[in-house]
Amino acid sequence: MGYPFKKIKQKYMLKALRQRRHRREIKNMEQVGTIGIVFHIGDELSWKYLYAIVQELERANRRVHMICDQPRGQELSYIITHSQTSICHDKEDFDLWGVPRESSIDPFLSHKYDIMIDTTGGDSFFSQYMVLRAESDLNITYVDDSEQQDPRAMEIYDMTIHGNGPIDIPAFFENVCNYLQMVRK
Repeated sequence: MGYPFKKIKQKYMLKALRQRRHRREIKNMEQVGTIGIVFHIGDELSWKYLYAIVQELERANRRVHMICDQPRGQELSYIITHSQTSICHDKEDFDLWGVPRESSIDPFLSHKYDIMIDTTGGDSFFSQYMVLRAESDLNITYVDDSEQQDPRAMEIYDMTIHGNGPIDIPAFFENVCNYLQMVRK
């Protein structure tokens, strides 16, 4: 099966998922109880930054669930210790179309999220698929203004934090929290 067919199939799957109703509700940061985070497995330092932020959110009485993908051939040389993190391994957790198997994503999708934060910038089928599949009130991502963005990919996000260059995880989360603290209803 050729690679172009896979991309075409994924494009139509995302288009169908975009048709679903989405609430688009911004809550005050004090009202946020459950946060979902989509990320790609990266280096250990990136994980440590992300995990430190998650721990801080959990100390503030927020439930955080995370999901990530691990590409084929990428070694994981550190331990992911967060119990509410699902890792989708390229070898066994995806079908031939690149769609995550239900058994690997059900733990993540079984929750309703006040906020869904995509730290990948919506740069992959996996990240877009997970954001569209999850039930969330507000979808947030990072946009690297130095790179060309697919406008269809950006349609799934309700809020974007812009920057130049790769995402700086601590600064990104600080901006998200600052914007949400400014919301007063």
